[in-house]
This record gives sequence, structure tokens and C-alpha cells, in this order.
Amino acid sequence: MRISALAVIIALGAGAAQAQDAYVGVALDYGTPHAGEDQALATLLGGVTFDLGTMSLGAEVEYGAAAALAGDYDTARVRFVGGYDFGDVTALATFGATRYDAGAVTTSGYNYGIGAQFGMTDALDLRGEIMRDMMGTRDTNTTTTRIAAIYSF
Repeated sequence: MRISALAVIIALGAGAAQAQDAYVGVALDYGTPHAGEDQALATLLGGVTFDLGTMSLGAEVEYGAAAALAGDYDTARVRFVGGYDFGDVTALATFGATRYDAGAVTTSGYNYGIGAQFGMTDALDLRGEIMRDMMGTRDTNTTTTRIAAIYSF
């Protein structure tokens, strides 16, 4: 009985591993905080998703550098990503953790967002997103609009 259960777990795990999609991307982010000035960031991101038929689940990490665009702070996010495939477009929903780094001051919170990803070729997608960073105080809460190019392996 234990061997049968182990065989089923291995078979299911192998199927999920085959459905794995790893990707990297570059993005231009435009953040609008409740207080302070808007800023643009150049962001690098990478992640992995598992195909579940018309749905997908995955995780993503990213780093946005404001220094290159003369902003006030850098961002780092870790997010869970869920998608629903409508054919040519995939709807996205995200949730995760955010960290702002403004030199000597760092702020942490959580984020959530929605977006859409459009397939251009078999390996290249374009993504548009709106994300909300909830950083603990009303003044540091930020809405970010993103346009990204995603390359899948």
C-alpha cells in the first residue's frame, strides 16, 4: 500500500515537473505613491509556473532599480502568480511580499495585482499589470503600472 501511494505521488510530481515553464523578463514600472513623487523603475523578474490545463500557478521574484532612472527607492517583490488561459491572452492575479529600499531606510509590506499576458511568439510574451503595494502606512502605499517583456524557456 505504501509503495502504491509513493508511486502515485512520484507520477503526479513527474507530470507537474514536465508542465513547468521557467521565464525571465524585463519591465518598466511606474509607481504612484499616496504621498511623495511618482517614480519609474527598470525591473528584472524571473519565475516558474506549472500548467494545470486552462489554469496555471507559480511563483515570481523581481528587483526594480530606481537608481538607473533617478528614483527614490528600489523595490524587491516575491509573488505567487495565478493565471487563466483564454487562448491568445492569459489573465493574471498575484499576491506576495514587497520591500522598498531607500538607502538607510527599508519598508516591508504585501502586494496584490491583476494583469494580462499576451503571447507574441512561442517564447516571447508581453505583459501588462497593475499592482498595489500595501506598506503599513497610507503615505507609502503605492500603485504600480507595469509593461513587461517575458521570455519563456
